[in-house]
Amino acid sequence: MRLPELCLALLCAAAGTGTGSPGAAREQPPGLGAAAGLGAVDPRQAWMLLAGTPRRASGSRARGRTGTARDGPGAGTAAGPAGGRAPGKSAQAAVPGAAPASPRAPASPRAPAVLEELLKELQLLLKGMVKEQAKTRRKAWEGREEEEESGEGKSQARSHRRVEAAFHCRTRENISVEQNARRELRLYYIPEREGMFHRGSGLNLTSGQYTAPVAGYYTFTATLHIGRREQQRKGQPCRGNRLRALICVQSRCQHNSNLETVSQLESGSDLFTISVTGVLYLQAGQYASVFVDNAAGSPLTVQSGSDFSAILLGV
Repeated sequence: MRLPELCLALLCAAAGTGTGSPGAAREQPPGLGAAAGLGAVDPRQAWMLLAGTPRRASGSRARGRTGTARDGPGAGTAAGPAGGRAPGKSAQAAVPGAAPASPRAPASPRAPAVLEELLKELQLLLKGMVKEQAKTRRKAWEGREEEEESGEGKSQARSHRRVEAAFHCRTRENISVEQNARRELRLYYIPEREGMFHRGSGLNLTSGQYTAPVAGYYTFTATLHIGRREQQRKGQPCRGNRLRALICVQSRCQHNSNLETVSQLESGSDLFTISVTGVLYLQAGQYASVFVDNAAGSPLTVQSGSDFSAILLGV
């Protein structure tokens, strides 16, 4: 049963349990009481009964039985014995041409039980509507949260783009650098179990040259572990005892197109580390590599495990 039909049935059942009036049958729409199966029903009286004020609803109707005017002057006036009419009869019956009043329909004995059943059905219907509304709101809220999360994920994906080109490798073996000589480092490898990485193309592990796959700005880093091959003699001057580490483009170590670090070698140290890092702009197809310029007083050796890495920053 839908909600409008259930409310109408409740009104009819409530009216059937209250006090009626002789004029109720007159004001009732045809077939309403018969449809509900509860006898004569006054809609106004049923509404007042359902609202909890049965006495106020039936007060005006009850005055008709006590002789108070209800439908106009003299319509409900009680007649005395002098009029020749029997006591207790309404004056309306003596008016010529007036229709006789309908007798009051007795209240159905099943009305309280029917009313209770209808109230229970109304409660169940209202509970179901409340649950359905709560379910709909919850689904709408969850859908909004999913949209917000997906929007945040997309914005984060746009702000953190994938690195297209990067590598980190190490020298495979020791590399000798003679005195007053410059040498390009070669023979690298990528350890798989030490957190090294390689993304994109362009790295030649044999030649030690990295060719830029796209034009852009690259950050390069080289960390070299250097050892002396000969001990410095006592009393030998330290003048010119220095070492340069370079990252050059196209093997041209010019002043304005390379990265360079100069280190002064200590006389009492046989093993030291030198690093060079910075940003270079490479055209697509250009390559960069690491060079060591030995200006020390003895031959040097670049130890195995020295690092060389690069990452594409942007175009």
